[in-house]
Amino acid sequence: MKVLIETLNNRRGYKFFENREEMDAYLGRHCGDIASYEILQEDDTASTNDILQGLAEECEVLHNKLFYIYRQQEKLKKAKHYQQLIYAAGRIYDACGAIRSCIK
Repeated sequence: MKVLIETLNNRRGYKFFENREEMDAYLGRHCGDIASYEILQEDDTASTNDILQGLAEECEVLHNKLFYIYRQQEKLKKAKHYQQLIYAAGRIYDACGAIRSCIK
């Protein structure tokens, strides 16, 4: 976990801990020197979930744009490339579902 620590001398810095017990032990040993602290990141799961959530939203936007283009361009409906466009949109939709299933 990532913790921002400020000392009584107004020095600020980041300290990384494996778990809450390690952080508590450190803060206990140095409690006379620490003015304040703030936990910035509990663990990597929160960060990973944020990344996955953003990626899922981007996939959904891309999927919607592909269908918007198809609906707006009548000549695309008759072109051979239309098949590939619809296939790509479907794959993006599948990817979005797979990403969302990984979010905890």
